[in-house]
Amino acid sequence: MNYRFKKITIKKTSLYYLVLVLVAIIIPLTTYPLIYGVDAFQVMWMANALRDGALFSDNTWLISPFSYFGYYPFSHRAVGVPMFLAFLISLLNFFSFGIFGITEAILAFDIILIIIIYKSSRNLGNRLFEEEWSRFVFVAAILLSPNAIQDFAMTVSTRIIITIVMLVLLNLNLKILQKGAKIKFKTTIFVILILLVGALAHRLWMNTVITIIFIIFTLLIRKYKKLYHLSVFLIIPLSILVFFFGFEFFGLDRYGYSSDANFIDISIFLSLYYGYAVGLITIFFPFGVLITVYKLTFTFDNFNLFFKSKKKKIQPTNTSHELTDSFYYLLLFLIPLLFFVFTTFYAIVVFLPIIIIFSVQGLIYVKNYISSFSKKLEWIFPILLLFSLMGYYLLRFEFYSKIVLWGAFLFLLVSLILFLSVFTVNNYNNLNFSRVSFDPHKLKKGVWIIALTISILANSVINLETGRFDRSNSPYPWENRYLTDEEIEIIEYLQNEDIDGLIFVSNRYISERIGGVGFLPTFSGPVEIGLPLFYGLITPNYVYENTKFSLDALLRFTFFNFTQTDPINELIISIRELDVREGNDFNTLLSYNVQYIITIKETFEPGGVNNWPLIQSLQQSESYEPVFATHHFLIWKIY
Repeated sequence: MNYRFKKITIKKTSLYYLVLVLVAIIIPLTTYPLIYGVDAFQVMWMANALRDGALFSDNTWLISPFSYFGYYPFSHRAVGVPMFLAFLISLLNFFSFGIFGITEAILAFDIILIIIIYKSSRNLGNRLFEEEWSRFVFVAAILLSPNAIQDFAMTVSTRIIITIVMLVLLNLNLKILQKGAKIKFKTTIFVILILLVGALAHRLWMNTVITIIFIIFTLLIRKYKKLYHLSVFLIIPLSILVFFFGFEFFGLDRYGYSSDANFIDISIFLSLYYGYAVGLITIFFPFGVLITVYKLTFTFDNFNLFFKSKKKKIQPTNTSHELTDSFYYLLLFLIPLLFFVFTTFYAIVVFLPIIIIFSVQGLIYVKNYISSFSKKLEWIFPILLLFSLMGYYLLRFEFYSKIVLWGAFLFLLVSLILFLSVFTVNNYNNLNFSRVSFDPHKLKKGVWIIALTISILANSVINLETGRFDRSNSPYPWENRYLTDEEIEIIEYLQNEDIDGLIFVSNRYISERIGGVGFLPTFSGPVEIGLPLFYGLITPNYVYENTKFSLDALLRFTFFNFTQTDPINELIISIRELDVREGNDFNTLLSYNVQYIITIKETFEPGGVNNWPLIQSLQQSESYEPVFATHHFLIWKIY
């Protein structure tokens, strides 16, 4: 049944998806106008530099074709996302007559990301899953995963583009599998364009090429059907081998594990990490993988599991053979996933769709198993999941601010009301105003999907809020990961000054935030973006002369090594030891073109930045007084 309003037709299922997207859009709105991030502020600086003419200026880091893709020294980040953000800033600024700026552009960027994630995940879900509820859960699990929310909650992410590219490539390759081995020219062009988008977003795009390799392998296996069962049977042993090889290669030293850590400890760590970053749905991942392998290997009577595409006829969508074909192709991704599993964060960025696909598949198997012996437990199950989840978090995060938990509760309540409203609208024909009587089957089906969706949302939102709590509630701005009011004060002050030189900041995060949002010539330590070239600290010729091609650099997803020390690192080492009370040191500081210095008011730790000779000399000098002060910071003007 459809609802018609004038000439607009809305499908019943579309209302649920509409609410899902609306809930996702509310998430960045709840944090607006705060801007979060670490690397995000580097992207903002690049966007502002591009608006200032970096594409055509002599002072630019774009000195090689490889610079545009982040492969050349001092071009660590590709220009795709900064260029798009620069476009949004200029567009919103123009149409708002200067009212809207970078904050509103980030919000618009995040909303566009949400819509693209929704559309690409829905297309893939429609191709993979037969029942609408499982398609909806797949889209919800992708869109509301902690990893995705963190990338569109008032920040600028380049990594989430790689997840989107992966979603689109998987969908495209499964479409090729369903249509047969013939690959049209326009399909090839589309694949190239998608890979180009990934290359202009993040250097991790190279991992997405594995989708092309596996589609070719799957098409070859079709022609040698006897290899099918053998190849499926080998996937698990191969995955286990690369798991241990990846452990040796990447290690877990950064997480406090040694190479002789026992398998149980490692498994618990990985389960908790991936569950936290991917979401609640991951508890079904082992079921999805193991049962899929079992079914593909042992339970089919017909050994020719691939549908034949020799006859020129249109195959019906989502037939059992097509789904078998699809899940064989997807199962191959276990091999690279388990190799990269110890890179944790980056593995999730690339393989998020694969993890959630098998998690939803596991959920389907569990649901079918429960319904086989208890129809009542089938629809009570997600409700129990929701309450147990909420109880766990209330106990675990009791020590966190009540404001954080209360805010998360209100958001979840609003989301629940929205989903229940859609459920009521979709079932209004069954509503008797003399007595409430919903169709029992529809009631159970609706409660099932709503409870499960709210469970997924609750897990993600509470994980995100508690994860950001320690980095957003410190009284000391440099310990936070968002643009604070004090930093905004500093930006507003410096933007009204006549700045001809550089601004040295004694803290890296403060430097990147005020430099990125205010587009100020700040520096604090070595940087991999184009700041040294843009501000003339080094010349393009110096970079050319000291850059070498290296195959070893591929391990860092690049092709070149810069053979010299970062010039800003050398500058920092020299500046720290200067004493402005001495004439020679003062002249040296002037030769570095340092016009302003931003320091922390007090020393909070032994050997902190305030103990540097330069900072001590400023505080003890009779010739210098701070020209501007906030609660925690001082600004000193050198000339």
